Amino acid sequence: MSNTSEDLLIIYESEAEQWASYLRFHLTGPIPETGICCYDIAMVTSRQDDFLRLGEYKCKLLILSRGMLEGLCQLRRFFLARVLRPETRVIILLCGVESLNPLLELVPLKGEECLQISSEQEPQDYRLAVAEIVHKGGQAAAADGISVQELKVGKKLSSGALVTNQTLLVLPSRVPCENPGEIFILLQEIMAGKDAEVEFSGNKQRVRVKPVNWNGSTLSATAPDFTAGEVLVTLYSKGLVKGNACLQYYTNLGDVAQFLQQAADPVKFMCQAFQVSSVEKLDQTLASCLMQKMPTGGFQGLHCDQSPAGECSSEDIPTLLHFAAQHGLRDLASALLQCPGSRQALKVSDSHGYTPLDLAHVHEHKELYILLQESLNSKGDSLLKFISGKKEKEEEEQEEEEDEQEKRIRSVVTLNLF
Repeated sequence: MSNTSEDLLIIYESEAEQWASYLRFHLTGPIPETGICCYDIAMVTSRQDDFLRLGEYKCKLLILSRGMLEGLCQLRRFFLARVLRPETRVIILLCGVESLNPLLELVPLKGEECLQISSEQEPQDYRLAVAEIVHKGGQAAAADGISVQELKVGKKLSSGALVTNQTLLVLPSRVPCENPGEIFILLQEIMAGKDAEVEFSGNKQRVRVKPVNWNGSTLSATAPDFTAGEVLVTLYSKGLVKGNACLQYYTNLGDVAQFLQQAADPVKFMCQAFQVSSVEKLDQTLASCLMQKMPTGGFQGLHCDQSPAGECSSEDIPTLLHFAAQHGLRDLASALLQCPGSRQALKVSDSHGYTPLDLAHVHEHKELYILLQESLNSKGDSLLKFISGKKEKEEEEQEEEEDEQEKRIRSVVTLNLF
């Protein structure tokens, strides 16, 4: 993902990966290939430098699919809100969705300032829109008689079918790297198979094969071996391009790695385990379980309040409070702050040097950050009040003792006088 220039960032979700490859192929030329970054939103992390680096791209193109909307967890919503700025440099490709409204309900964007394009528009429309934003800073300017502001949103198609102006669909859309087997090319118009050729290009490799006319509007061809990645399939008839589509080559190990990465997300795992549909509901469920099952003495593992910070064992780091702070689980954090040992947990750093307060700040969970900060301050104030009160009590006891001594001395002096 290291580019010599930062011109175009294409953000997509896994089900629209073919669209990302298709756009990259058609936009290479007006935009240098090294300046285009295709970014799977599943790779979002909480690292601040990633947000800053991706936000520096001159143009951001978001492929808005149903999968994108369904997978918008809190971290992904925050990512889009930070990276898709300013909106005048943002292009949104509506891919299988009707409008921007579902996105705007989840992400605070100025939808009227974003440029919308549709999955049925011509490739030159995409190139025009991106080129104007990259080279002219998002200002509409006439080019070939058309300006960005004149691009209209046409009909929307399902993100599962990648099309060009000559509708072309390749099935299956994913094939294994070894022995990929036969693929079928579905055409909108009947074509003579004897005049057709199919070219596979990608990963510095280009192979042409002769297809078989399976029926009037369907061709079949044996896919050659390629390494994992996107391969462009181009159909030629009498030397002319009739359409193209992207074919995804995969390895079994790559698929397993992707599944493991998704399964390793603790929040997603717990949402499935508790059968809840959102992080907010998970937060409520965890807090409720904690309050019901909390031992009467609290959590013994956090009873470090009276011990130096260095005496906490490595097994206690990070604490559950760190987890709640990182993922924005405010209700769970509130319950944990009632446990003995919570004051020490607020000061404990994880393996990266972050306290719960730091994690809430880095992940921009503002309400939770305020809660932890107030809790830390109140606990500090309580300690000062305790120390101050103890000192005042000692001073009062000392004064009382001095008064008693003075009374005894006066009594003795009085007796001696008589």
